Amino acid sequence: MLLSTFTRDCHLLRFNGSEQNFIEKLFNKNVSEFTKQPPGYEFYLKTLMFELLIYIYRHQEAMPPAITEEISVVNKKIFEIVDYLNRYYDQRHSIRDIANRFYISPSYFCKTFRDSTGFTFTEYLNNVRIKEARALLINTAFKVAKIAENVGFDNMTHFGRVFKEITGLSPLKYRQTYKIESP
Repeated sequence: MLLSTFTRDCHLLRFNGSEQNFIEKLFNKNVSEFTKQPPGYEFYLKTLMFELLIYIYRHQEAMPPAITEEISVVNKKIFEIVDYLNRYYDQRHSIRDIANRFYISPSYFCKTFRDSTGFTFTEYLNNVRIKEARALLINTAFKVAKIAENVGFDNMTHFGRVFKEITGLSPLKYRQTYKIESP
């Protein structure tokens, strides 16, 4: 039942800001629990995953069928774009470049991308980049400037501002909080 969400034709779900925030908090709890590994953490990780699956399942079940069909047609193109951005997040991208690459007008791209993902193009790209930066901060000893460059930010100040906006912490504070010390 819970996994039926992943067998449907619609591969992207729309969440409003508060729904996205709820999901992000679940992921942050997962990361924290896995990083700190307190007693019983394995069970809590499974519980959090079930909570996420139930939330997604209920969200999709509440969507009217007509909306689901409409989403799947439009989202095929958006899914291709999202996949491209997830693979090439470290490169310089503009709305015009992406629209040209995928043969759609920039204005149509902006509207359908936001309608499909719940994010603007820039918000989505920044989230992908910051997700990768978070992993690099935890799993490598790279300097923050190197990480910013590796994930596609040209400006260190901009990277720090975006990182703090998304995670609530500066890159250095994030590293101090979540990095697992080697024995």
